[in-house]
Amino acid sequence: MKNRFAAILAVCLCLMALPLAIQAQYTPTAQAGVSFWTQTSATATATSNPIRLPAFSGNGTLTISETGITGSPSGCTVTLAYQGNNATAASSTVATVSFTPANGVQTFAISPNVFSGDQYVATYACSSTYPTAGILTASFSPIMTVSTDPCFTSQKSSAAVSVTSATTTQLVALSAGKSIYVCGFSVNAATAATVLLEYGTGSACGTGTTALTGAFAPASGGAINLGGDGTKATVPSGNALCVVTGGTVTTVAGLVNYVQQ
Repeated sequence: MKNRFAAILAVCLCLMALPLAIQAQYTPTAQAGVSFWTQTSATATATSNPIRLPAFSGNGTLTISETGITGSPSGCTVTLAYQGNNATAASSTVATVSFTPANGVQTFAISPNVFSGDQYVATYACSSTYPTAGILTASFSPIMTVSTDPCFTSQKSSAAVSVTSATTTQLVALSAGKSIYVCGFSVNAATAATVLLEYGTGSACGTGTTALTGAFAPASGGAINLGGDGTKATVPSGNALCVVTGGTVTTVAGLVNYVQQ
């Protein structure tokens, strides 16, 4: 009986604690810094262990602290590369910081040529002369960058695609001063047909006609799916979005997701 009571009590305590755990999971926090090295020798090449990037952001600030530096070091760098969480080999270098080791603290803004990754690996090296003595500490503080892509930040609309012949069909009417951002496009063709997106003004994009995509050619019963995150194509301000069907067309059906602003 005592053991049974203890088990029931433990379950109750877990259930009482659960809402607090869920709440903590979604509480926004500042992006804390992560450490590459703590007091590693500055007299030889050093490569850090992979460090997890909060929010997967590779943008941020690299802080290097040095003490006991002697000699005349030159040609020194810290290079950064991404590594996946599955322990795959590190990528090619995405950011390089050139600096001269000196006693004190130095900070550098990091803007990698690839925006984000799972983990960072840092390598310290001097191509000319290493310090004759000294220790080095380095850390990275990521900066969360907010996307300005309308397909991420704005409410999306959708328009049906329903075409039964080889023709040009308007999907989204033009609106003066507004662009159309294609966030997704998915159609199925009952027979072998070609399908492409274009934009223009006038009836069925007949004026200033410009192709947005090449001609997709799904097999009979095949599909086209431009999914995933972010904007797939952009219609310039003041133009309409149209779909062009060709070949043997019986039914091409689907939808387009978009933002018009």
